[in-house]
Amino acid sequence: MWGQSVTELFQRGGPVMWPLLGCSILAVALIAERLVVYRRLRVAYQALLTDLQSRIEDGSLGQLVDRLGGSQRPLHRVVVAYLRHRDAEKAFRDQVVLREASQQVARYDRRLNWLGILTHATPLLGLLGTVAGLVGAFHQIELKGGQVQPGDLASGIWSALLTTVCGLTIALPCLAAYHLLQSVAGRAALQMQWVASQLDEWLSGANVSREETGDPEATSSSGRRCRRWIRYPGNVGRRFRSNSVR
Repeated sequence: MWGQSVTELFQRGGPVMWPLLGCSILAVALIAERLVVYRRLRVAYQALLTDLQSRIEDGSLGQLVDRLGGSQRPLHRVVVAYLRHRDAEKAFRDQVVLREASQQVARYDRRLNWLGILTHATPLLGLLGTVAGLVGAFHQIELKGGQVQPGDLASGIWSALLTTVCGLTIALPCLAAYHLLQSVAGRAALQMQWVASQLDEWLSGANVSREETGDPEATSSSGRRCRRWIRYPGNVGRRFRSNSVR
């Protein structure tokens, strides 16, 4: 690049290049760690909804709780928290689900603040290196009594600007990764809201059906409702958010 190797550019950038190098290594490690964690926490959302629907229809929610009870995936933890308290008062159940969801969302947000700090810190470090380099360049001009060639001044400025370029080169991918990871975390939080809202809808429908028919196995109306909500999970999210605003 610019007729010089990466090593030569690093040396010309001065001492500020070392903390910038450390920031770049830390950023790569943070992004890689978050991607691995997010992949491990991911759940097939639509498959989970289908499983919940069939369990509600055949009355085997207890088996589902036993199967998911040992899972550490956030969406599974929220579902288990809901189902274990499905017969409790709604206000209490909502508190339990909200507490569990908050703990699970925190797992997604963990260490993202460090990536945000790097996004803001690396351009400032680069600017610091540029300012320090310019101070050194003009100090050399002063020592020479102002008798310098334009090429000498350009060389000093060129070297000083390298740190700004390096800082921005690190900050831009960090910024993109930060917002991408935030969107993944936000999507996971919405899925927790959606599944809790859908369980409210399905189980209340099943209870109404039982009361109307007097048959604990009568769940056909709740099954139809399940299928309707499964096709349009986004409606649940919009309804949940609008209720929150009100």
